[in-house]
Amino acid sequence: MQPDSRIIKQNGFVLVTTLWMLAILTIAASFFALWTQRAVDIVQDMQADTQGEIDIYSTQSIITYLLVTQNRNVGGLSVPQKEIKKETVIEEIEEGSILAVGGEIKLDDRPYLGYGKSFFALQDKRGLIGVNFADSFVLSRLLGVLGIDEELHSPLIAKLQDYIDPDDLHRINGAESFHYKQHNLPPPLNHYLITSMECKNILGWTEQESLWKDNIFGQLTNTIFATYPNFNTAPALVLQASYNFSAENAQHIVDTRKNTPILSIRQLNEMTGTLLNIDPDDLMIFPSSNLRLTVWHKDSKRMRQVHINLPIGLNDKKPWEIDYYLDLPLLPMYTNIPPIHAQTILFDSTLSPKM
Repeated sequence: MQPDSRIIKQNGFVLVTTLWMLAILTIAASFFALWTQRAVDIVQDMQADTQGEIDIYSTQSIITYLLVTQNRNVGGLSVPQKEIKKETVIEEIEEGSILAVGGEIKLDDRPYLGYGKSFFALQDKRGLIGVNFADSFVLSRLLGVLGIDEELHSPLIAKLQDYIDPDDLHRINGAESFHYKQHNLPPPLNHYLITSMECKNILGWTEQESLWKDNIFGQLTNTIFATYPNFNTAPALVLQASYNFSAENAQHIVDTRKNTPILSIRQLNEMTGTLLNIDPDDLMIFPSSNLRLTVWHKDSKRMRQVHINLPIGLNDKKPWEIDYYLDLPLLPMYTNIPPIHAQTILFDSTLSPKM
């Protein structure tokens, strides 16, 4: 007896349909597995970011505690030392001493291991160039070391000075309100800058890309101090611009002070092989009460800069003040240098910070 052709066709249709259903289910399962893995990855990233933020805030709190309670000297920020054998915090700091005793956290923006998976760097703002008050020679040398053509120095400086002075009289090559209006730009503030990054609003400054690459101008300047920068905390480029050192001499000072803080003009003369024309009263070797704290964590692509002020003569003031925060892309200057350990148990993530 011959099989019915209709039954054969029906069986074939069922088989094809079944295969198609299996294929669809396989694809759906694959997509679901992929979606699930992505969801897990997102959750894990969120957990890592959350833990990173916790570590950042823990590090910021520890640094604030140290700034308020510990002595600052020519070597940096002193810390409660750790005794390796007993693993207990011991005090070995002579109260009020301005001399380095060893183990200080340097205030020259070098990266340190923080709490957990976070990192930090502290920069004494007296080690930077004050754009509100620096003379034209220093500003010109700063623009030069940052790659700005010499013929642009005078116009840029004139526009900066017009931007912050209180009048509407413009200097040669300067700019006042009507110049900004011609370029459809907001008018000058006509008062001192609060942050260095406000220079981006000055006519002609925005176009100077070498100033803003990796935020280099903001990293090297402040808006507070009128004095020459601190030899113990100034970056090499600041030393070049402020004191007209060669690149080699500036780097030699930076390398030497890692182990031996700068204490005298004679020491600088011996290091550089030159006679510095610096009044001893103008020699800056001690850190200020204004600092920039940079914090980030292992997996982050951004960093937070906290500008901290420690008021002198507290009276009714807080023991510290946060002037402002900046959230920026993480700069290569912090990731290219291996971070070092702060010589204190407070950053040991296996223990609770003792505040």
